[in-house]
Amino acid sequence: IWSKIMTLLATFAYGFIVFGPIGALFCTTVAPHPYEIIVSIAGSFFWLLSLFCSSVIWAVVTPLWATPAFTLPFSVLLQEFFRFLFFKLLQRADHLLAILSDDKTVRRKIKVSYVGGMGFALIAGVVYYGNVLSEAGGPGVVGLNYPGDSTLFFLTSAFATNAMMALHVCWGVMVFHALDTKNWAELFVTIFLHMTVALLSLMNRYVGTTVPYLLISYAVVVGCLVYSLFIAGMRPHTLKYLFVKSS
Repeated sequence: IWSKIMTLLATFAYGFIVFGPIGALFCTTVAPHPYEIIVSIAGSFFWLLSLFCSSVIWAVVTPLWATPAFTLPFSVLLQEFFRFLFFKLLQRADHLLAILSDDKTVRRKIKVSYVGGMGFALIAGVVYYGNVLSEAGGPGVVGLNYPGDSTLFFLTSAFATNAMMALHVCWGVMVFHALDTKNWAELFVTIFLHMTVALLSLMNRYVGTTVPYLLISYAVVVGCLVYSLFIAGMRPHTLKYLFVKSS
């Protein structure tokens, strides 16, 4: 019975690692506002559309079945394409969003991009880690008794998914800002970072450890987070003001 309890506790721990930070942000910043929940659900729907198109391409082009190096780029480009379509939809519905939103300031568009990125992140986390989490609950575990397999598979996968979810939130802000200001260099860098992080996951099987991938992923998270805060208007003097005020 103790082994079952430990397995259950570990499963909850993995789930909290993956969904804890984004879930906390969602509950505190999105859930209190019904209009933002709708935008977030719409973002999740567009991400699912990109997944559907990726699945169709994977099923039709049979040589891609065993070659993730070719499948991943299509998936990344489709995700960013549907993020663009999501932006265009929100742009056309901006007058309606302005009526429904509680925020009437100029930062409303940035908030919409953040909420849309949150929708992308939440559904991506469910798809990325849902099956892994269900297997973590037992009975037994998958693949951990084979030679060369990591016993930290569930833990490292949880942190990798957490990083990707955080990046989706940041990329939502960055892509919407780039399209709104017609900053094509910013748009290119965002897509390049998405492609790079996705393709770097393929190196895990060759290096035998996920440590380099996790370090690079979280370095990109920090960089994108800082830039997203900059887009939102955060500056060193405002950050100093917050620390002084909290103390």
